[in-house]
Amino acid sequence: MAQSMRDIKDKINSTQNTSQITKAMQMVSAAKLTKSEAKTKNYHHYMETLEDMVRNISSSSSMSHHPFFKSKSEANCTGYLVITSDRGLAGGYNSNVLKLLQQQIDSKPSDQSKLYMIGSKGFDYAKRSNLVVENEFVFVPDDIVYQDIKPVVDKVIGDYMAGVISEVVVVYNHYVSKIAQEPMTKQILPLESKKAEKSKAQYSFEPKEEDVINAILPKYLEGTIYGVAITAKLSEHASRMNAMQNATDNAVEIIKNLQLVYNRARQAAITQEITEIVGGASALE
Repeated sequence: MAQSMRDIKDKINSTQNTSQITKAMQMVSAAKLTKSEAKTKNYHHYMETLEDMVRNISSSSSMSHHPFFKSKSEANCTGYLVITSDRGLAGGYNSNVLKLLQQQIDSKPSDQSKLYMIGSKGFDYAKRSNLVVENEFVFVPDDIVYQDIKPVVDKVIGDYMAGVISEVVVVYNHYVSKIAQEPMTKQILPLESKKAEKSKAQYSFEPKEEDVINAILPKYLEGTIYGVAITAKLSEHASRMNAMQNATDNAVEIIKNLQLVYNRARQAAITQEITEIVGGASALE
C-alpha cells in the first residue's frame, strides 16, 4: 500500500509540473496574441487604403489585360500556397488546414496542382504524403515580417507569370475570434476586377498610367499574401492559447481525481494500521 501511495504521489507531482508548464505557455501565447492582434489591425488599415486605390484604377482599360487579371497559362493548374506553423502544441491548427488541403488536392488530377509551403509542419506533411513542394523551406517566426515569406511569394508569382500555374489559392486558418479559427481557401491570382464606388479620390498618373499600375499591383498582391500570413499567425497564437488552457484544465481535473485516490489509499493504510494495533493489544490480553 505504501508503494502504491508513493506512485500516486509521484503522479500528482508530475501532473502539477506539467500544469505549470502549460499554464506558462498559455500566458505566453496570450501575450503574443495581443501583440499580433494590434499588428493585424494596423495592417488591415493599410490594406484597405491600397485596395481602395486598386479598385479606383481597376476600371482602366489597361488593367483588364494585365497578367494579374488574366492568366497567361493555358493549362488548368492550381498553385496552393499553404500556411502552417513551425511548432506543434496548437490543437487542431495544422491538422485542420492540412485536411482541407488534402481535400483540394484529391478533387483534382495530380498534374493540375502544385504545392508551395510556409511552415515546417506543412513540409513534414508533404514528406509523409509523398507530395512535391515547389519552394525551399521557409521558417516563420512569431513576429513575422514580409522578408520572412518573400522567397516563397516571389516563387509563386514567378511561376504564375511564367504560365506554370493558372491560379494561386492560399490555404490557411482564418481568424474569427480568440476561440474560433476557420480553415479556408482564398484565391489570390488572378485578381478579380472590382467596380469602383463613388469616391472623392482623383488620381493623376506620373510618368504614365501603365508604369504606375505595374508598380502598384505587385505591391498589392504582396500585401494581400502578407496580410493572410499574419492572420494565420494570429490564428496560430489563439489556437495554441486555447490548447494550453484546455491542457491546464485537464491537468487540474486529473490532480483532483488523483488526490481523491491518494486520500482513499492513505485512509485505508491508516485503518489497516489501527486494526493491526488493536489486534495486537487484544492478543496480549
